[in-house]
Formats: sequence, structure tokens, C-alpha cells
Amino acid sequence: MLAETPAKINLFFEVLGKRYDGFHEIVSVAVPIRLCDALTLVPSKDPQIQFECVGNDTVPADETNLVVKAVKLIQKRFNVQYGAAITLLKRIPIQAGLGGGSSNAAAALRLACQVWDISVSDSELMPLAAELGSDCPLFFYDVPTISTGRGERVQPLPSIPTLWFVLLKPPEGLSTAKVYAECLPQRENRMPDDLIAAMSNGNVHEIGRHLFNRLEIPARKIWPRFDAVKSQLLSSGCIAGQMTGSGTAFFGLCEDESHAEEVFRRLQRDSAPDDDVFLVRT
Repeated sequence: MLAETPAKINLFFEVLGKRYDGFHEIVSVAVPIRLCDALTLVPSKDPQIQFECVGNDTVPADETNLVVKAVKLIQKRFNVQYGAAITLLKRIPIQAGLGGGSSNAAAALRLACQVWDISVSDSELMPLAAELGSDCPLFFYDVPTISTGRGERVQPLPSIPTLWFVLLKPPEGLSTAKVYAECLPQRENRMPDDLIAAMSNGNVHEIGRHLFNRLEIPARKIWPRFDAVKSQLLSSGCIAGQMTGSGTAFFGLCEDESHAEEVFRRLQRDSAPDDDVFLVRT
């Protein structure tokens, strides 16, 4: 069984405060984008789980990998006596805020059930996904979503017209835990109502005006190149842009496909040799 596992970008991200369990209460609006890893599972009679990652040799290949955790979780919960050989083709940058690892894990849950002939619905798998990571459940939807709680409570939003983006990912990565540790609670929190209204109307410029990510403040504090990278993205000609998730990838919102192609070529020409630049759409 083969699945393409998409990345996501956060058009809106607010941190409401710290919870009793050590996590943070958040509100997030995310959209899946057409930048995908590929995950293959081949069932075996041997109960061992074999895992290989192609395309990025820094991805852990042991039991700390979310894909391996996901498949072993299915084995345990459903008392599966079989195993699998897993291959992950990695295209989504890591430590980027694009959710690649969580997307891989969500797909692994589904594929494991399919190859082992376990009849289970997505709604039953989503609590297992939440055990693996706060943003894993949102990857069960191929439409925009709004997430609350620590990110595990996910509701789909109405479909929207196609949006075009450029992504700029510098080589540096940021620790999500460190970014959250520097995120101070605010007296007044923002909510995504205006953004959601703009998305439903398909108004690209209104969407750009209501982009927001609270995690940019702590990321700027601990990452000296934050302003330089964001300025480079904004000066490329996109309508608006911001960091996605806890970084370090930035996205630029574009008018349409031709505008995105123009911005993409400009960023390819002007960005540093070790920066990754992508042209993507929802």
C-alpha cells in the first residue's frame, strides 16, 4: 500500500496559554498543500517492523520515528501478529513547521489498518493519532481545518478556492519545545473569525491581511536570522507571508499560479544556495 502524505501550513496560530498537562492551549487554522512525502507499507508474516527513510539521512530510523510508533501502536491496540516493511520517501523538510512527521504518522495508521485488514474508521483512528502528536489528527482531512485544545481537537472548514504559495526553508531548524518555552501569554488573544470569513469568500488579499502566527515572536527572539529570512520572502513580491507553525519555513501568499511562478523564480535566483524553495498550492 502506498500513500502520499501532504505538508500543511498554518494560516493562523494563536497560543491561548499553558495547560495543566504542560501543553499549550492553541487555536490554529491550517491548510494541506501539495508538497508530499511518499509512504509504502508491505505486510509480512514476521512481526518485526522494518523501516527505511530515503531522501533525508537525518530522519531517525529507529523506534523514535513517528511512523514506526504509529504502526506499532496499531499492532498493540488490535493485537496484530504480523509485521511490515516500511519505506518513507522524504520530500518535506524537517524542523520546518510543515507537519511532515505528523502527516507520515497519520498515513501510517491508515495504511497499517489496510495492509493488516483491520476494519476501523478514521474517527476511531484519530484518538490514536492524537497520542502520537498534537497535530496528527488534522491530516485525516484534505480540506482546511481549525484545531483547538493542544491541537488534537480538529474540525474541518468548508472547501476554499485554490491558493498558491511559495515556501522558503532555510537550513536552520528550531526546536518546537524551545519556541513554546519562550512564548509568553497575552492579555488579549486573537481569533481566526476574520480569516475564516476571507477564506470562505476566496478573497486572497483579505486572507493575506488576516494571516497571524503568535509563535513568530518567540522564534524571532531565539533565532537571529528570523528577520532576514522573512524580509527576503516578503521582498520577493508575494502578497503577504509568515512563518508556519514553530518554523523555520516561511510561506508567501500569491495572487494566482502565474504570480506564484514569478515569485518562485525570483526566490530561486536570489535565495542562498542552501535554502529550499518550493512552489505549492492547496
